[in-house]
Amino acid sequence: MTDKKTVKTEEGKVFFDSNILVYYADDSDLRKQKIAETLIKDAIASGNGMISTQCLQEFYNVATTKLRCDKKKAKKLIEMFSDNFHVATISVPLILSAIDISIKNKLSFWDSLIVSAANNAGCATVYSEDLNDQQIVGGSKIQNPFAA
Repeated sequence: MTDKKTVKTEEGKVFFDSNILVYYADDSDLRKQKIAETLIKDAIASGNGMISTQCLQEFYNVATTKLRCDKKKAKKLIEMFSDNFHVATISVPLILSAIDISIKNKLSFWDSLIVSAANNAGCATVYSEDLNDQQIVGGSKIQNPFAA
């Protein structure tokens, strides 16, 4: 059974997909790194940033494999993200909601889990490079901050 609780979307509350966290640590594309850095710093300053345990796991995996980041440095970044953002723990209700989102919106399960966590937290915006820019899913608007 999915969690049918309606959460009011809060203006200014933003959710970061793991790819934004990865660009924060990736110096191979300085334009994207600067954009990610600005978004993350702004969210930290406002206290409106949100991530999930899924994002932290995906970040660690990509940072230590594709970016070849030192594991201790990746851990420090995860500590920084989790100390400065609200962190949603992936739960069974979020998984079931993600399945519904995936079916309704024809999104991958993993992308739907990001949107499910954002919706559940009342985030107005989901920053992601992987989802459809400007699409609204369940009350959260997807924004690709790297789009031209």
